[in-house]
Order: sequence, then structure tokens, then C-alpha cells
Amino acid sequence: MTNDNNQITVLSVEHSESDLLAVRAFLTQIPGLKLIEASNTEDSMKRLVEAAVDVSLIDAGSPDANVQLTKSIRQAHPTVRVIIFTSADTPEDIFTAMDAGADGYVLKGTFTAALETALRSVRLGAVWLDPGIANQVLKVIESAHTTRPSRTLPTGIMTIPLMPEEKSLLHEVAGGECKDGVCMVDPSFIKKLRRFAPAS
Repeated sequence: MTNDNNQITVLSVEHSESDLLAVRAFLTQIPGLKLIEASNTEDSMKRLVEAAVDVSLIDAGSPDANVQLTKSIRQAHPTVRVIIFTSADTPEDIFTAMDAGADGYVLKGTFTAALETALRSVRLGAVWLDPGIANQVLKVIESAHTTRPSRTLPTGIMTIPLMPEEKSLLHEVAGGECKDGVCMVDPSFIKKLRRFAPAS
């Protein structure tokens, strides 16, 4: 990790040349941000050995590739924070990313200050939920077809439903009503959300 809290080193993993250029154009305008680039898993792991990376921003080409790279980074470089930056927004993709241990979930679209905030937020230990992601999670939890109230944990204890204040938090994030525009949640909250993953 870098020593200066105002500085952040980001590894951008983009499989698409056009997307790589778009991400580069946006991130290089951010003061105090050092950008390192990679185009695939092998190149990414090499860059992580060569440099002290704070956050990896991953779009490795497919949800499966994103998950595999996230798991590899988690195993080999546990202090590096991971944001999955993708257009994949199905509940299955979202919950699989959560299970892989990503620290942020940002849907692709028009580049805004939210991406910079997400990068800085996850570096500080929070989990970032894109409003679109939160909306999908809410749909899963509130749907009679995908919510599994009888699902049990390995201990055999029934899953505890979300508390009213937790559902309220999800609604705030989904509606883009986060405090000061910052859609951060506690990592333990994400662990709880994973229990509501749709049956495979």
C-alpha cells in the first residue's frame, strides 16, 4: 500500500481496447491517482507483484473471468481492494461477485465522480454498492420466487431476515439517496446479503 493516504494506486484491468482508453481518459484526470493497466489475468497478477497497488478495478471480459481474477487477487494479495466494474447486472452475477470477495460493485455507464468515490471508499475499508446493484439485490430479497426464507446456514440456523433499517439502507442506495452521494456499506452487511442469493 502507498504511505500517503491522499495517494492511490489503481490497477485497471480491461479486456477491451476501447474501454481501456475510456477508463484511462477518466482516471488520469483524478489528482493523486497513479494508474497501472493490464488486459488479462496473467498480466494483472504480474503487475500486482511489480507494484504496490491499492485498488484493482476489474473488467476481465466476463462475469466468470471477473470472479476468477478477484479470487486470485484475494488469495495472493489480500491487502489489495477489488472493485468489479461491469455491465453484468443479473442477480446471479451480483451474488457470485459478492461470494468472490469483491469490495465494490460498479455498473458501467457514463463516467461520473461516483467511480472516483468508489475507488477511494473501498481503499478505506468500506464496501461500495452501485445503486443499480442495490436495486437488483432488493428485487431478489423482496421477490417471493427468489427469496428463500427457509434457507439455512451450515449450522442449521434459519437465515435471519433483513432488519427494517437494513432494508431502508438498501432502498437508500438503490434510489441514489446515499449520504453525500457516497454509497458505502459495512462489509458485514454484504455477508448478510449473500445469504439471499438465488438458488442455482
